[in-house]
Amino acid sequence: MFSRSSIPPRILLVDDDVNQINILNKVLQAIGQVFFEQNGLSALEQAIKIRPDVILLDIDMPGLNGHEVLAQLKDNELTCNIPVIFITSYNFVEDQLLCLREGAVDFIAKPLEPDVVAARVNTHLMLRKRERELLEVYRHAQVTLNSIRNAVITTDKDARVTFMNPIAELMIGMSLNDAMGCFIEEVMPLRIGDDGPPHINPVRICIQENRVVGMAFNCQMMKQNSHWISVEDSAAPLISQDGDVIGSVIVFDDINESQVMALKMSNTLQYDQLTNLPNRFLLMELLNTKMARSQRSNVKIGLILFDINRFKLINEEFGFQFGDELLKKIALCIKSQLHNNETLSRHHADEFMVLVPELKHPSDLANLAVMIREHVMELAELQPEIHNFSTSMGLSVYPDDAADAQSLLLHADAALHKAKTDSIHDGFSFYSEEMESRFISRRQRYMQLKSAIVDNNVIALYQPIVDAITGQLNAVEALMRIKENDGSLISPIEFIALAEETRLIIPLGEKMIQLAFQQLKKWCDEGLKIRMCLNISPIQFIDPHFVPFLLKAIDKYHVSPKMIELELTESLMLDNLQQVIRDMEQLRIMGISISIDDFGTGFSCLSYLKELPVDVLKIDKSFVAQLSVEKPDEILVKTITTLAQSMNLKSVAEGVESLDQARRLKELGVSYLQGYYFSRPVTANEVRDSYDI
Repeated sequence: MFSRSSIPPRILLVDDDVNQINILNKVLQAIGQVFFEQNGLSALEQAIKIRPDVILLDIDMPGLNGHEVLAQLKDNELTCNIPVIFITSYNFVEDQLLCLREGAVDFIAKPLEPDVVAARVNTHLMLRKRERELLEVYRHAQVTLNSIRNAVITTDKDARVTFMNPIAELMIGMSLNDAMGCFIEEVMPLRIGDDGPPHINPVRICIQENRVVGMAFNCQMMKQNSHWISVEDSAAPLISQDGDVIGSVIVFDDINESQVMALKMSNTLQYDQLTNLPNRFLLMELLNTKMARSQRSNVKIGLILFDINRFKLINEEFGFQFGDELLKKIALCIKSQLHNNETLSRHHADEFMVLVPELKHPSDLANLAVMIREHVMELAELQPEIHNFSTSMGLSVYPDDAADAQSLLLHADAALHKAKTDSIHDGFSFYSEEMESRFISRRQRYMQLKSAIVDNNVIALYQPIVDAITGQLNAVEALMRIKENDGSLISPIEFIALAEETRLIIPLGEKMIQLAFQQLKKWCDEGLKIRMCLNISPIQFIDPHFVPFLLKAIDKYHVSPKMIELELTESLMLDNLQQVIRDMEQLRIMGISISIDDFGTGFSCLSYLKELPVDVLKIDKSFVAQLSVEKPDEILVKTITTLAQSMNLKSVAEGVESLDQARRLKELGVSYLQGYYFSRPVTANEVRDSYDI
């Protein structure tokens, strides 16, 4: 139920051609979860991040080509075993052999045949799945051998060591690396009794006679430090599928187990025996260490105390074995959400704690807590027999809430109690009242945004953009609003920052694209030529699914790309510039216009502007506002307008609020005007009524 088999395979497409990505996405989205990258460097980062099950890699790309990307994938231990299929237009035998010699598992020749692509990817995914199953069996065996109380050594048929588990290394005093390939007698010399004669190692007899052989009752083994210890147990042959002896395994134990028992007791004192997570004692040691370091570096530390409500009833209804298995699954679920050196520990039967070092903002702690809770609730939903499953979480922050580890833990516990007893907290609570207030407000807004996506409470309003010379309607800018239960609308100022921080801006942005295209299609069907301008968040634009989603939406609503303009902010150019430029170029080839929103307020580097495939510069309203003062400052507006004209770009002035501003902007040569002087953001019907279209 909780195995990896339920997770769809991950497929990473690396191609700088948007059309090619769109074709491949249509073919492969039924097979697995598809991710996209358009340059080699981003592909390497994405491969390390998502660990795909297969990579489809184009050979001809700008920057790093496919051969160079493959070489770097093979050099990284995290990605070296991921199967790579080359996409190539080269169909010569020499080129194909080169791909295979470099480590690719297959190649697909262009032009692509969808059925062939699907079949080959499916084949390698099946091979990858089988490889993982075998690896899982091996790891389970490895964990078993490493966990049992006995020492275990395996040899080949010549009695040379091939494996030793940690207990064997400890008892013998030699590491596996040093013992590998040595004869068994060099690793574990044996004798009969105190100062007795040498004892033949049972490994030799079991290999020669193909049978299980036990040691003498009073056998002793010499450790590498020349000390002798009493040992007992036996050796058995390892048999191949054809019935041949290919080696042996010897299992032995120190009759005087004090050293082994001491190690086990030490482990018991520091680790939870059910989940193998650090227990409260070890966590307190780590917390004290982190606090000492944070005093020198002046950083915060966060604690999340996680509790399963009414867990006792789960044990009573389903039994302790069911409860133990559920706890282990929850521990793995929480651990899967920790990626920044956090430490997860188990304190009591149903209580876990997450230690978050180097906390930048308390809101980051809240975001992590929300993420953990959502994933645990998804896990619980896979257990339909459990009813009314719920959790509570208490959060505290050092040094805001406490000056020492014990107090920080107690305050997290107090916050947990508050979360359990007061329904207003919805299962979450900060110890600090100030943080609590901010958290509740953020949490409510976050849940409101999620509900808006599900309940279709995302609303599109439209603000007209008029021709500066004729005053006629040229385009509209689609603006997002969230509808409250009472019908009132929430301004984007109140939710955009949170939406971007939590990445909810991606599904919100997709909703806006659908609403805007639906309206654009309606206008086009009515014979109206109104261009649609859409604000695209940098987070959404660089998401690998953005371009394919946009292309699908254009096909779904049958709208012309020439009627679409994407407004992007200058902050997008700070990172991933080359990828951004390639995507812009591909979109412009289709006919989509690109504008730089709020130009002049951000990066504003002419060197990058010259490279960007853009059509429009939008003059920020703060510059337009300066035209209203007694001594108007026109220099910035005039400079941007002149720059746009010199680069054959259109210009749009935002925030126009008076006739004087509109006249002066027209005189300065601005192409289009937008602002409250012409219209506030209104519904589509109001746009039509106001401009009599």
